[in-house]
Amino acid sequence: MNLRIKTATCLSILLFASTLVLAGPQITVVETDDALLLQKGVQTILRYNKAIQHAPPGMDSIYSSSGYLHPVFTPTGQAVSGAFSEDHAHQRGIFMAGTNTMFRGKKVDFWNIHQKLGRTEHAKTLSTGTSNGSASFTVLLNHVAINESAETIVLHEIWTVTAHQTSGEYFVFDIESSQRLATKDPLLFKEYHYGGMALRGSNLWTPLESNPDGTCEFLTSEGHNRIEGNHTHPRWVSMNGVVDGTAANITALCHPNNFRFPQAVRIHPKMPYFTFAPMFDGEFSIQPGETYTSQYRYLVTSSKPDGEWIEQQWARYTK
Repeated sequence: MNLRIKTATCLSILLFASTLVLAGPQITVVETDDALLLQKGVQTILRYNKAIQHAPPGMDSIYSSSGYLHPVFTPTGQAVSGAFSEDHAHQRGIFMAGTNTMFRGKKVDFWNIHQKLGRTEHAKTLSTGTSNGSASFTVLLNHVAINESAETIVLHEIWTVTAHQTSGEYFVFDIESSQRLATKDPLLFKEYHYGGMALRGSNLWTPLESNPDGTCEFLTSEGHNRIEGNHTHPRWVSMNGVVDGTAANITALCHPNNFRFPQAVRIHPKMPYFTFAPMFDGEFSIQPGETYTSQYRYLVTSSKPDGEWIEQQWARYTK
């Protein structure tokens, strides 16, 4: 064989092989009657719950809910998110909710659904699609105020959730949220120590009498742990522990375009949850004609957090 032809053939084979390696399993979106799934090949990255997820037997049905991400999986198949925990059953995977809010002169609590003052819920799927190695879905959620059994939709919220192709053993997905009033009346977020975009970690990380070994660790972009990091203003927060004998880690990055960036975070001193809480730094409101937007990126690995690697991912996200 001519050397030039042979060399060109070898290069073509190598290029083809490299393309296969880089491509890997494709990112896809699958919709069922109950849920939207983002998948990498046959692996599920996350599930968005369209249908009401009913509280387990023995738990008050008031905790049944929809319109949130759970479970979120690591690349080795561990569920890094939690729901229906024994201690705080209203916290559910990844969800967005205000806590101490005022609407038409009445207190509304979309977070603590057991207080029966409000809730968030899935309304409908708007679109699904794939593009350039990513897959996404867009959904509409409603934030409902409850006043003496009367219900009013206060906010319409649109989520676009996108999972991206990666060249390593990790998952990456984004949440873009936009909230607009559903009526002509404003919604006031009063100053409070938590609320906003929240993440509840694995129930196996909850220290309870029935689970005395439950524990997890936190790391922030400022190098703080869960106690030092509470109510600070980091660019990202990482939560990690062990699930079924395997390391599991999820990191949330707060985009610089977000309101009051870097947003304050509430990191609970014992429970496996944290939330980006801009209301910690004072009240604010959504007025008629305004859109409250926010963006977050999530990194999920089957390993302990690596601050240097997360910083590289942060730089990539914010370009």
